[in-house]
Amino acid sequence: MSNLRLIPIILLSVALFAISCTSKRDKDVSSIKSLEEQLKQQAARPDTAKLKELLTLYTGFADKYPEDTAAAMFLYRAVNLSMGMGQGEVAMQLINRSINEYPKSPRYAETVFLKAYVYENLLGKLGSASEIYRDFIHRFPDHELADDAQMAIQNMGKSPEELVEEFERKAAVKMQ
Repeated sequence: MSNLRLIPIILLSVALFAISCTSKRDKDVSSIKSLEEQLKQQAARPDTAKLKELLTLYTGFADKYPEDTAAAMFLYRAVNLSMGMGQGEVAMQLINRSINEYPKSPRYAETVFLKAYVYENLLGKLGSASEIYRDFIHRFPDHELADDAQMAIQNMGKSPEELVEEFERKAAVKMQ
């Protein structure tokens, strides 16, 4: 008979625990959204400290709630934010984490593309970039970024002046 009295207490404890977990998650999401909004209002000159804080919130969410459907999205945003801040090494760590932990993410293909982009433009590792762009084209031939990957391979290592000259030559040929 005493075991039956414990069942409501156990159920209540489990329910309270679930509610407290949900509310903490919701508070974390709210903090992220609030900071995103603040930074959106500072679009021209965002506060560097707030950018770093947002990066920490994004990655912290993925650390705390790795199974949450929002974790992959926040990690993807962290990749883009770190790239925008010129933090190539951080971006690459987050990209690798995202690729390894969220292979079913709707942004998986874009993340693979960003890996090549970071190698090329932030880390200067053109060989690695070219290899990953080629892999991207092979794995995602119909993706909207496949043409961008092909163009990146064709133009990799060229100076802005060389790209302008090439563009002008092609434009001149088309006019004839």
